[in-house]
Amino acid sequence: MEQAQKKSVAVIIVNGFFLFVLNVVLMIIIGYLTLDSEANTNSRIGAYLLSFFIPIFIVLKTKNMGGLERMLKFGFGFIFYIITALIMVRFPNTLLTGLIPCLIIALATLYYGKEVIKMN
Repeated sequence: MEQAQKKSVAVIIVNGFFLFVLNVVLMIIIGYLTLDSEANTNSRIGAYLLSFFIPIFIVLKTKNMGGLERMLKFGFGFIFYIITALIMVRFPNTLLTGLIPCLIIALATLYYGKEVIKMN
């Protein structure tokens, strides 16, 4: 019984670590494509596309998960990034670069993605 609890705690820690890493990678991708000094129109369009298609892929792989749970697990990096960007960078700049819209698209896709992919 005690070993089963240790395994479950270890599994929770490993899952939490990989969720954290995944969220950081997603934040870096969107940030690099929108805020980088060499970001241009093409990279910003790529950021908009990726902010939709990466969450749709996550939704397809987590069909049994609820929208709020999915958004909190896979989007907590985006939520943190929105808060940080609004505090650190001036608000109009985050809108002009496309950072905030991309993050909101990604969060909305994570939350409502199940309705988007319904075929019926």
